[in-house]
Amino acid sequence: MVSRNVFMIPVSQKNQASMKRRLIAFSSILYLLIFIIGSAFFIVLMGQIVRSNIGDELKKTVELECLKLEASINAEIAIALKMADSQLIRRYFLNPEDATLKTWVAEEIESYRRALTKTYIFWMNEEKDKSALTRPLIFWINDKERIFYTTDHEPYLLDPENPVNYWYNKTLYETTDYNFNINYNPDLNVSNIWVNAPVFNDDGTPIGMVGIGMNLTAFLNDLYMNYSGSAELYFFNHAGEITGARERNLVNEKANVYDKLEKNVVNMKSKVESFHDGKVIYFNTKDNKGVVALGSIPNLNWYITAVHHFSFGEVIQTGVTVLFAVMMVVILTVFAVFNIFIAKLLEPLHHIVSEISQLSSDWDLDLQGESKSKDEIETLGEFLNMTIVDQLTGIYNRRFFDGNMKKIIKSLSRTKGKLSLLMLDIDFFKKYNDTYGHDKGDACLKDVAAALYRNITREEDFVARYGGEEFVVVLPNTDENGAGIIAEKLINKVRECSIPHVKSDVVPYVTVSVGGTTGIVEFSHKESDYVKCADAALYRSKQTGRNRYSFQNFELDFKP
Repeated sequence: MVSRNVFMIPVSQKNQASMKRRLIAFSSILYLLIFIIGSAFFIVLMGQIVRSNIGDELKKTVELECLKLEASINAEIAIALKMADSQLIRRYFLNPEDATLKTWVAEEIESYRRALTKTYIFWMNEEKDKSALTRPLIFWINDKERIFYTTDHEPYLLDPENPVNYWYNKTLYETTDYNFNINYNPDLNVSNIWVNAPVFNDDGTPIGMVGIGMNLTAFLNDLYMNYSGSAELYFFNHAGEITGARERNLVNEKANVYDKLEKNVVNMKSKVESFHDGKVIYFNTKDNKGVVALGSIPNLNWYITAVHHFSFGEVIQTGVTVLFAVMMVVILTVFAVFNIFIAKLLEPLHHIVSEISQLSSDWDLDLQGESKSKDEIETLGEFLNMTIVDQLTGIYNRRFFDGNMKKIIKSLSRTKGKLSLLMLDIDFFKKYNDTYGHDKGDACLKDVAAALYRNITREEDFVARYGGEEFVVVLPNTDENGAGIIAEKLINKVRECSIPHVKSDVVPYVTVSVGGTTGIVEFSHKESDYVKCADAALYRSKQTGRNRYSFQNFELDFKP
């Protein structure tokens, strides 16, 4: 049986580590939780930031690549229209047999090609020795001779009736400004884009045409060579056929971009169909592990898309990661300094506990619980409790009674409250010891104390061993009738324990006699005053046959 803990210090029966170890364990767990939760939040946040940054980068990449191709095509259109409006070329087309005009036209056209080549080099950032890869091909045909002249090949007679040359009549008779023609040469594995512009005389009659052809395959190859990013770039037409890719076989096989990206991109086809305003957009992939940017090239009715898949390294390889790591180190340092500081504060307490443990060992004191690994506070609490707890019975001792009675009298004197005190004595206890021995006598005291303790239920009431076989019960805010009820209850409960006592002059089992008193508390009262009155009542119970309760009025007997 363990009494109430007046010091409000936990007294545990379980094995406990020292406060220092518990503090270190708690700090470690707390830091680990902060690190795990912080890391998870950091990774999620950085993922969103990286996704946004890469999305913006992809938009810029798509916009730039669209601009490069559109700028080259627009340059072709501008020069084709300028050539179609050239007075020199018109004069030559009307007089193709004039050798001088023919020479002047060839020189003028060569100047146009040089200007266009510089444009390609500017947009592709090429070295001059690589400019031949994208050097444009300029052609011209007058409708009189119908001889196809180019800057790089021998002239030949063109047959407009040949279906292969469908573009001739279409340009000459159906086009007012210019048109596009894209063809693929399977023998050379080359795609060319042509800008064709008709040439008219002063009355609007078509007299021939000029045009510019660009090796689109070489242009896109150069574009990919100059692209240093990690995203996958694809050019494709409205039908989804890939027209430009780093993997040339996708172009040759006319692979479908929708099939290519189906596993990663959410319904790419619907994105293309809803793409109207020409602005570059970006969106997440189906698995949210990448970003896709989409743009258009209106002149060609083409689209360009860039797909980038994230890696974990991209998320953590940032300056913010270093800052997060520094923050975690600072928090760890704070935890370490805090633990060291607390450990220093606990050193005096640890020293006190060590002294207590040594005293307990030297004096053969029995601390509550069997564990030798309780923390410092628990050990100190148990030692303090040991000074106010009777070591035999486990209830409060005389020291606690004296000290707590002073506190109760002081408190009740403010409200003029009533205080009842019961004194109990085991009947014929000396005979019990002589008959059964002191070990049995100790067991009897324990059983009686346990019976009394179990039946004192109010928080403010308590029972204490006063000395020898005497016990005292303190009942604050209890009147004479209440004290009598509790006294009779205690007498009955001890009798019901049926502890054998053959030498008792009352009954053949252990009984108790009780004396009680009740008074309205005054500040001048002392604990000894209540003890004297209750002891006088106890004496009367013994004189009148024992195993009974007697009451003595405190106000009548107490004289200040």
